Amino acid sequence: MPEVRFDLHGQAAGQYRGGSHPCIRYNMEIAAAQFDAYCHRTPPHEVAHYVIDRLYPGNRTRPHGREWRELMQAFGREPSRCHQYSLKSVQLRKQRRFAYACACRQHHLSATRHNRVAHHGMKYRCTACGEVLQQASRK
Repeated sequence: MPEVRFDLHGQAAGQYRGGSHPCIRYNMEIAAAQFDAYCHRTPPHEVAHYVIDRLYPGNRTRPHGREWRELMQAFGREPSRCHQYSLKSVQLRKQRRFAYACACRQHHLSATRHNRVAHHGMKYRCTACGEVLQQASRK
């Protein structure tokens, strides 16, 4: 069985992480603000990820792919990826943005992605031109 935690914050209503120690996380701020809608949608969404992960081990399916959508329909739920909850009462955290550039435009990466580039050698490519993004010079 997956570990179930109620410690998710921000805009995400729920989260599933697979692997050897699967975990389902829920956002209680959103749940408290819109309890009925949340209970109808978010737990089945995350449980479907867990079931698909167990039925198709080895990451051979897309997170919201055909198998997941079919299971959501079997649960009697709409197989949509994003929630429509109001986030007015939810405390949101804003990440700092860092300027990066490619051959065709400027991009703004979140602090998380910037740290992956700076400390872990991660590379991000522009979806338009395919060039690896480089941090823009500071003025």
